Amino acid sequence: KFCGGAVPRGPPCTSMLLALCLAAVSSGGHKSGGKSSKETSSAPHLPQHVLQAVLDQFDALAPDGKLTKLVLQAELKKALAKRHEAPFGLFDDPRHPGCPRAIAEAGAGGAANITGSDGTSGAAWAVRALVTGKEIEANFSAKGGPAALTGSWNGSAIKWADGNVWTIRSSPAPGCASAVAVSATAASVPAASVPA
Repeated sequence: KFCGGAVPRGPPCTSMLLALCLAAVSSGGHKSGGKSSKETSSAPHLPQHVLQAVLDQFDALAPDGKLTKLVLQAELKKALAKRHEAPFGLFDDPRHPGCPRAIAEAGAGGAANITGSDGTSGAAWAVRALVTGKEIEANFSAKGGPAALTGSWNGSAIKWADGNVWTIRSSPAPGCASAVAVSATAASVPAASVPA
């Protein structure tokens, strides 16, 4: 089986899958348009949440543990197309430069978790949200914010009702005053912080 198990997990497996994904995408029939190989040698960057979507489907894609390039290309194409449909992934928050923000699906019905850190203390936080189409409602009261802050997703950013705009990132933020591990995968958040 790929990476020693039915479903690859952890940094070494993620790195191996990323390498396979980049190879699949870069050799997926993209035309160079006459540019030199030096200009076209860099493969497109895959956001962590897109890679995670493929990773989560590994058993269904390759039940025998053998993942072919064609299967991987097809799944990546679907995952890349879906990445703009809902506000899931890693984000920049201009009110907290360099501090991580991540929004991940947390079950059915549009439930989501938002995790992050604010630079002043470097303390990690997690709050619940509800995603309905391109709209998101988050309960930031657990960290001293509004209980029902709404935002609109435009495919590359969330414009919050308070005027803040979080833009999507393809890689984790560089970090705040102190390092905090933030994941784009679903986290456990207390039920009491679900938006009203």
